[in-house]
Amino acid sequence: MKIGSKIALFYTVITVSTITVVVIVFYFFTSRYINNLYDSYLAEKAFLTAQKHWEKDEVDEYSYLEIQQKYDRLLPQAREILLNIDSMPAVNDSLNKYLDNNQQARLFKSLPVSFVYGELRGSALYYPDNEGNFVVMVMADNSYGHDIQRHMLLLSIFLLLMSCILIYFIGRLYANRILRPLQHILKELTHIRGSNLNIRMKTFGNKDELDELIRTLNDMLDRLDIAFQAEKSFISNASHELNNPLTAIQGECEITLLKERSEAEYIEALQRISVESKRLTQLIKHLLFLSRQEKELLQSGREQVDLVVVLRELCLRYPEVVFSTAEAEGSIYITANNHLIGVALQNIIDNARKYSQKQVVVRLEMRGSNMVVEVEDYGIGIPKEEIKHIFHSFYRGSNTREYIGQGIGLSLSMKILAVYGGKITIDSQVNEYTRVTVTF
Repeated sequence: MKIGSKIALFYTVITVSTITVVVIVFYFFTSRYINNLYDSYLAEKAFLTAQKHWEKDEVDEYSYLEIQQKYDRLLPQAREILLNIDSMPAVNDSLNKYLDNNQQARLFKSLPVSFVYGELRGSALYYPDNEGNFVVMVMADNSYGHDIQRHMLLLSIFLLLMSCILIYFIGRLYANRILRPLQHILKELTHIRGSNLNIRMKTFGNKDELDELIRTLNDMLDRLDIAFQAEKSFISNASHELNNPLTAIQGECEITLLKERSEAEYIEALQRISVESKRLTQLIKHLLFLSRQEKELLQSGREQVDLVVVLRELCLRYPEVVFSTAEAEGSIYITANNHLIGVALQNIIDNARKYSQKQVVVRLEMRGSNMVVEVEDYGIGIPKEEIKHIFHSFYRGSNTREYIGQGIGLSLSMKILAVYGGKITIDSQVNEYTRVTVTF
């Protein structure tokens, strides 16, 4: 069932249920009012009957005539029963036939009593007089009231059915109107493919949840487009970088096999193949690492890593790298994988060594609650407009063409450091210096 039909059906059920409760309550109280009104007429008829029979000798002729006229006009079809209390056994039989004990007790307290006998409604009245004590009972069929109740019931059922149909179609119309923007969204989404992720949907200007949904979907499409383009670029660059060493290895093999070679030439060829193979292996390792998710990195052997020890060991490998810190061993720890942190920092240091013409300075210090690692070199620098791209996989600066590299190191370092709470910033001037700052 579609959402529009569900909304219309739900709206109809709720509304009709509410109307049904209101109709039932209205019918109940209206029927009760009709019966109570008829009972009051019966009580008045009983009182007029008593006056007609026992007040003739106690009132003047005009008053009695007025009583007689009222008696004749009010419920002429009513059936009357007059009982003399003085003949108690016979009276008890009659009273027990129409009234229960509670009603009889109320009757003899001079309270009017209403009762039901079969299809008849009745009223009983205790009337003491100088001629004796009497009980007057008047009964009649409330045919007019029954007709009104029956017509009310039929009319209520008819209106309820009509309301049910009307409300359902109004609900469908209203639901379709509400869902029209959603249908438009669904139609637009069916047109979006991997080849046209740049398409964006327009909002309706209603400032409602559907406009918010469209904005959210557009934001999602922006992220998908960026990720898709990055993936295409990554695959293209990775294919290119993998192709270079493979082409070199294949070419070296083909040239070597063209004719007989001396032992020295074979050794030289194998050495060139070995270099390219190592380059290929390293590249594949980096690509596999870049494909790992942050969750996988976080789950790999975390421990307390002493940054002073890690940086000192890295810097001692290279004579041109100077390590500077005022912190003692065991004073600066981070929770991370020791090998991965080493890889990330070594990539940054290696980059500085590669492009520097002088010494590389590595500093470690505390700045407030932050642990800061600075790697500064004095080499070719990075053009200002290219710094924002430098962490993209396979991206290389426009002034690095003559240097060997694949453009993976910094993107790899940034991914590792980001997982462990590190943030990288770069400040650089072309042909002067480059300063990479890592803040934990």
